[in-house]
Amino acid sequence: MTTLLAAIDLEPDSMVVIRRASELARVLDADLHLVHVVDEAFTLYESLVEAPMRHRLEEAGRRALQGFVDSLPEKLTQRSHCDVILGKPAKAMITKARDIAADLIIVGKHHKDPLQDLFAGTTAEKLLRYSHIPLLLVTGEVTGAYQRVVAATDFSRSSHYALKSALWVAPQTQIRLIHVFEPPFMGLIHYRQQDMEELVALQNTRIKQEIAEEMLHFLASDVQSRINTQVLTGETQACIAHAVDKHRSQLLVLGTHGRQGINRLMMGSVAMNFLSAPPCDVLVAK
Repeated sequence: MTTLLAAIDLEPDSMVVIRRASELARVLDADLHLVHVVDEAFTLYESLVEAPMRHRLEEAGRRALQGFVDSLPEKLTQRSHCDVILGKPAKAMITKARDIAADLIIVGKHHKDPLQDLFAGTTAEKLLRYSHIPLLLVTGEVTGAYQRVVAATDFSRSSHYALKSALWVAPQTQIRLIHVFEPPFMGLIHYRQQDMEELVALQNTRIKQEIAEEMLHFLASDVQSRINTQVLTGETQACIAHAVDKHRSQLLVLGTHGRQGINRLMMGSVAMNFLSAPPCDVLVAK
């Protein structure tokens, strides 16, 4: 059984998350849990007011979530659940996702709170840091099934898992798999055009071998035919952003852990940056 968890913050654009979550629940034949977390910080002084703040917030959350569920098609309504939880948003979401064995967590764009961001980071960033469940950040720019998907790979297990998640989320779509190659000492050495072409050709050969061999253990042969590969040369984040823009991607797919050393830090940083300023919907996996 497939289970989706959609984090609903009850902001005006919550329907963006609801629409994407319900579309995926339909396509994947999944159970859908709409979850709202009442931040425990709001109830610290509830004893000082006449009616408990927590009770009012929880009741308002339940009514709002039930209204969302009632607006869904009947088939989805029968497999949808509403949950209102008191706690710290990221921690409560992770616990709930674990309890229901969620296969995917779906969140909306962050509503900026400069002070909170400075000291704690966004809820999406915390979910990515502390949970091993794939995370889909929805921007609301696209409705319906994803038609144009760009996935980045550095040949790590994390990027393999992210690609597998993308094939699952967009089951009928061709995926453009890109690898960004940054030649050693690129800022210090001027490469001849011929040398650069040879380096890129080697990387092209490598990425095709990865799909044909290393990914064979988790990608069926018919699924591999849905993947189109491309090697780009330059700085990682800039190249990925350019590919997304050039191909008018509706979904960007990233892993968060590189193979080793500095790559592990770099891939995590790139993923965090795209979550902070998403050019389209972003799917991230560890």
